[in-house]
Amino acid sequence: MAFSIGIKKHIARWQQAGLIDEGTADLLRKDVEKTRSGFGLGGILAVLGAVLLGAAIISLVAANWEAMPRLVRVVMIISVLWIGYVGGAWRASLGEKMLSQALYLIAAITFGAGIALIGQMYHLSGEATEAALLWAAGTMIAALCLRSPVLVATGVAIVALYLFLALDGGNDAQNYAWLLPVLLFVSAGLVWYTKAEVARHFIALVLIAYVFAIHEEFDDDWILWLAAAAGGVLFLTDALATPTLQRLIGWSKAIGAYGFLMLLLVVSYFQFERFDGEVQDQVIIGFGILACTIAGLVLSGYRNLAVRWMAYTVFSLEVLYLAFKTVGTLIGTASFFLCAGVLVLLLAAFVVRMERRLQKKIAQAEGAA
Repeated sequence: MAFSIGIKKHIARWQQAGLIDEGTADLLRKDVEKTRSGFGLGGILAVLGAVLLGAAIISLVAANWEAMPRLVRVVMIISVLWIGYVGGAWRASLGEKMLSQALYLIAAITFGAGIALIGQMYHLSGEATEAALLWAAGTMIAALCLRSPVLVATGVAIVALYLFLALDGGNDAQNYAWLLPVLLFVSAGLVWYTKAEVARHFIALVLIAYVFAIHEEFDDDWILWLAAAAGGVLFLTDALATPTLQRLIGWSKAIGAYGFLMLLLVVSYFQFERFDGEVQDQVIIGFGILACTIAGLVLSGYRNLAVRWMAYTVFSLEVLYLAFKTVGTLIGTASFFLCAGVLVLLLAAFVVRMERRLQKKIAQAEGAA
């Protein structure tokens, strides 16, 4: 919402300055209204309220669980599920997106709590990972039936919980190695079906966490090298063939950014984990990281804001770290702070000059378009 208001102010300013006529201004305002995201501050507050309300319901029921007859317990859980899903579908049919998604979320949270509470009530045996799988499956089925983006994102968040529980141990802990990719593939299908934009980011983050979890499980470096190669390919595909990637998946910039992030994380892992204490190797890998960040800025920084700021951040931190590992070990504290201050100023100058170049490149790209 705030973003669209800012755009409208710019449109009004352009119109007053005579840069665009009234007809063009009206068309631009209509396009902003049509394409702006409905998940603004109101949507965030609705989701937060739903989470808090769901937590309150769970706490209330759990606190009085033993005092309630079993039938009342089951009926209460089913009632909340019914109100959440059916009530949400009813409000969605009336065009109330925020309230309907909030009700769906309350129902999904209650479903997870119901699994735990009923399992406790009837002394059902099982692993926490199995409960998380059941919770994820139920939420994804509801997302499919109700075509709810919030339920898809919730389902992916539960998949992340399943990964955490599997890593924490259990009889079937290693099943996540093949089961989690299946769950993420199903989630990707639901993202396509429901147009769940936020869930895409959740899937990418869970997938990155999964790569490092698999590496820790099997302790094979080729897993990380393969992930780094895949990340590099995704980044280069976005940087060099943006129209094709955008036409195929409609998510080109984010794919390039997550590929770039995967590449940087893997190389940084080897710098700090595999070669901890080996200064020469760390410096060599550090220069490799600097080369990656500069390549990111040159190839994609002018059009992909996420890549640009990731590159700036990693470049700055890496330069400071290399200075600490090399120069910092040879001079005193005061001298190091002096050198660090000068280095930070130089980094600031580098960012300013790079931003000017990138802005020129952006202007050239917009002019060509």
